[in-house]
Amino acid sequence: MKIAYVTSHFPFGPGEAFLEAEAAALARLCEEVIVIPTRPRGTRSRYPDLPARSIRLDAFAWRTLGLAAREGIRRPGQAASLLVRLMRRRYRLRTKLKNLLLYPKALAVASVCRRESVDHIHAHWLSTPSTVAYVAAEMTGIPWSCTAHRFDIFEDNLLADKLASARFVRAISARNLDLVIERSNGTPRERLAVVHLGVKLPSSTRPPTTGGTLHILCPASLVAVKGHRYLIGALAILRRRRVPFCCDLVGDGPLRERIAYQIAAADLDAVVRIRGAIPHSALMAELSAGDYDLAVLASTESGTEFEGIPVALVEAMAAGVPCVATRTGSIAELVDASSGSMLVAQRDVEALAAAIASFADPVRRDACGRLARERVARSFDVRWTADQLFRMIGSS
Repeated sequence: MKIAYVTSHFPFGPGEAFLEAEAAALARLCEEVIVIPTRPRGTRSRYPDLPARSIRLDAFAWRTLGLAAREGIRRPGQAASLLVRLMRRRYRLRTKLKNLLLYPKALAVASVCRRESVDHIHAHWLSTPSTVAYVAAEMTGIPWSCTAHRFDIFEDNLLADKLASARFVRAISARNLDLVIERSNGTPRERLAVVHLGVKLPSSTRPPTTGGTLHILCPASLVAVKGHRYLIGALAILRRRRVPFCCDLVGDGPLRERIAYQIAAADLDAVVRIRGAIPHSALMAELSAGDYDLAVLASTESGTEFEGIPVALVEAMAAGVPCVATRTGSIAELVDASSGSMLVAQRDVEALAAAIASFADPVRRDACGRLARERVARSFDVRWTADQLFRMIGSS
């Protein structure tokens, strides 16, 4: 079986590193996985060892437009009908314009899938990547499916049409599945399912703790929903209580300067550093080497802004690093009573500080690290989650 795997940027871009493990696992289960990013960034894949082929098509490159023209000439009536459908449906103008701009790219992807004898198209995100997959599938008759993440569910980008056309929709968490069901307008329940995003389990876990200082990792983009301000508040409390710690913020984003100011204002410069974005492979190596004792996310939730199941936490736990997180989004589907990790209320700096301090005992955090890895091995091992997805694709 050949699978076209439609993404947003991956593997040509800094985002969507969480798709690497799944794409690689799928590639080992089928004849070939062909990754086609909707909006590639850069000219080189960031994952040269990925066992899948990537096809890079810029939206308005001559090659893309030529493939689109060829597909449109092949089935002019269907191409025109789909374009009218995209334009006449009632949804937000901004989203409609994004779909219109990507329409030639979608026709080009249809041409590629036809040429490559693709058996199934799977798209990540119910937003523009699934628009590309939807048009390509409708043009070629190739079955397709998609993964719903979080914000893309609320975008309502031709949601009714896509749910009616796709063979199945996979949500990455139970909470997000409920959101899809709410908006599904009667889509049969058997075509909707939860399959977590899995991670690759490291061959070894972090070595036992030897030092007394608690090494904390916060792996999160520097954006408001990640709640860095509350983490800094909690760390200031720990500093006053003389809990020995150091903390690395790994990630980048628009709030970098503001967060740096908050760190300085709390007199935490000596123990908290902003490392910025680092290569995914480098962070995984540091986790397995025992550079960190605890992973912390102080995420917040407001309206449609909330976490799914953060892959960064899953990866830390897979390496034997327990975590402290807030009870937001779908995090409780990962951090349960058996996980060796803790959940606290959002925006509660006292509770967050107390939870972090509870891992100051090296013996306790080593025991909790073993439980964290076992939790991931049970439900988030990519070998199992990718097999689930592959079986769904094969039966569609």
